[in-house]
Amino acid sequence: MDQMVLHIQENGPFLLEEYYQGVAKTKYIHPKTLVECIQASTFPQRRIASGPLPKGAIAVSISVEQENRYVVMDCDIGYTDITYMDTVYEHFPLPRLVFGFVVENGGRISQIRLGVADDERKLTETTSMYQYPFSNVEGFRLCIGGNRLPLMPTLQSLGSIPEYILRLPNNDDYFQISHNRLGLGHRDLLEHLKDKDRGYYYSHTLVPMPNTTLGDFLNLEGSQ
Repeated sequence: MDQMVLHIQENGPFLLEEYYQGVAKTKYIHPKTLVECIQASTFPQRRIASGPLPKGAIAVSISVEQENRYVVMDCDIGYTDITYMDTVYEHFPLPRLVFGFVVENGGRISQIRLGVADDERKLTETTSMYQYPFSNVEGFRLCIGGNRLPLMPTLQSLGSIPEYILRLPNNDDYFQISHNRLGLGHRDLLEHLKDKDRGYYYSHTLVPMPNTTLGDFLNLEGSQ
């Protein structure tokens, strides 16, 4: 549509003119219909169902305009098998991780976020965050390279995705020595941590993210 012109009369229906490439199309509308259209565009649907959520979900936000859902999950699994280059580290210890997934209406995951939260019993918006000490994460943004994730028919389908991602082969992309207090390279860090427990991360390894809390991770807009 190139242009829309509304003619308002004191009595009777309103006249609406719509122009498409110089061609005018006119129709009459009732004043009540106009009010309903304005209300629908100004006040979108107030109640939107998320459907069943995955285990560990701690927050979900739904964008009507962008037609996506942002789901944050507490990935408190403790250990998993990880691969670096050609080496598999079985039952490798992990800090308290949180994942964020932006899921489009068609089920495609368009963005993945990963953060390290303080090891509190109950996570809150004020929970402190730490630098992810390994690879493939910049700020909170996680890159999985050429790996493709399956479509999510429901948000509940996200339940197995965090561990699936953690088991993908790792390299040195985005790895920074400054993100671990030990000052170790990637392989040396993995070798050092493979027989430690979660507590060792917080006492000897993790670097705090200044002025950053879980609330920043939950806020998709304007965060890292």
